[in-house]
Amino acid sequence: MKDTASERLRAFRARNRQYQELGYDREAAFRSLVREARPLEGPALDVGTGKGLLARELARLGMDVVSVDISSAERELACLLAHESGVAGRVVFAQADAARLPYPDGHFGCAAMMDVLHHLEEPGPVLSEMVRVVRPGGRLLLADFDEAGFGLVARISRQEGREHLRSATTVTLAREILTRAGLRCLMKTNGHHHEMVVLQKVRSEDRHGEGDQT
Repeated sequence: MKDTASERLRAFRARNRQYQELGYDREAAFRSLVREARPLEGPALDVGTGKGLLARELARLGMDVVSVDISSAERELACLLAHESGVAGRVVFAQADAARLPYPDGHFGCAAMMDVLHHLEEPGPVLSEMVRVVRPGGRLLLADFDEAGFGLVARISRQEGREHLRSATTVTLAREILTRAGLRCLMKTNGHHHEMVVLQKVRSEDRHGEGDQT
């Protein structure tokens, strides 16, 4: 297991160097976008663990974090990176289907998802579950690559002899779905080869017919 973890860690760092050579700092991107979305309240839900970078940055803000992924393939690396960053005690990595989350209504203060939307053919169920488990007044952070970012990912994937698959689900589409569901868009921004939106689940007493506030 130690050899497996160390190999994955080396591969992760090698991939980061590849990105940096192309002008993209992956870890800085997660760090910057999370901080732009503040203020965020915990506990936080991270949808789509991957390597745990988003969970790590949420935990660095001092929140307890639950990070869910339908696959456990990279959980060992995510745990290792959390330990290295000193936030392992604040992050729980769980295997769960984001379209059927095992948490009660309003359990989380915020929910976030980064670089996951383009993997979703049908985003509706996942977005609905994120809304359900966030308390009224809580924020949803959604981010994914912009076209330049997708170009970088595709370039590296082709160098490895594979194609990076991409669905039709975009940040813009997710934002439209959520604003139609009654959430308020607080911010749209671009940076670090990403598009990001921050939305708020409106409290019932604040519903006065307001729409998109951007």
